[in-house]
Amino acid sequence: MRPLFQSFRLFIQQIFRDSMLSAVCIGTLVTALFIRFGVPAIENILCNHFQEEVILAKYYLLFDLMLALITPYMFCFASAMMILTEYDENLTRYLAVTPVGKNGYILSRLVFPALISIVVSVALMHWFSLTAWSFAMTLLTCILTCLMSIAVALLTFAFSHNRVEGLAMAKLSGLLMVGLFVPFFLLTNIQYLFSPLPSFWIAKLCMEQNLIFLWPATLSSLIWITVLYQKFSRKIR
Repeated sequence: MRPLFQSFRLFIQQIFRDSMLSAVCIGTLVTALFIRFGVPAIENILCNHFQEEVILAKYYLLFDLMLALITPYMFCFASAMMILTEYDENLTRYLAVTPVGKNGYILSRLVFPALISIVVSVALMHWFSLTAWSFAMTLLTCILTCLMSIAVALLTFAFSHNRVEGLAMAKLSGLLMVGLFVPFFLLTNIQYLFSPLPSFWIAKLCMEQNLIFLWPATLSSLIWITVLYQKFSRKIR
């Protein structure tokens, strides 16, 4: 266990030495502050201007879902960028054969940051959400967004060879987040065309408060992770 935690400590140190990645992690708090205080302020301005009772308020749940997703997404993005840096420097194969091992490397570089992101995301949801959430639903949603973000990180690394390609792929993989918006704006059964996206089922779960949507939300994320992990694993072999 000691080599594992030493590897994770080295990973954290590398994150804070990288100004872009440290800014990405800190950016989650900035986003949370904007959602909690900026969105209601904009809502008041728009309602006064257009003489309407609600404009953005009916989408507060959507903003909360974005808040639940932003922390694991950013943390896993930082992980993917750091793994790409080590891959570009030919360090991944070396680290995989140290006492840390291949599984330990994956734990320290991806799983541990993802688990930390759940704790941070739950805290941010408690302090900065715009709608009322039970603790159970908050925790469940943050776990699901974490699983989806792991898939995003695997996708970013699996199809990139360096950080420049990784940045482009991270933007492209952000399309996995589109599913959050679909149930709010596409009210017909056409919305189920987006069912391969875990974010779609997460939004359905939170909108309808029906645990039946928990299963496709979990299963879709696990399918993405399983498929992408195979390519990830071959790449760092």
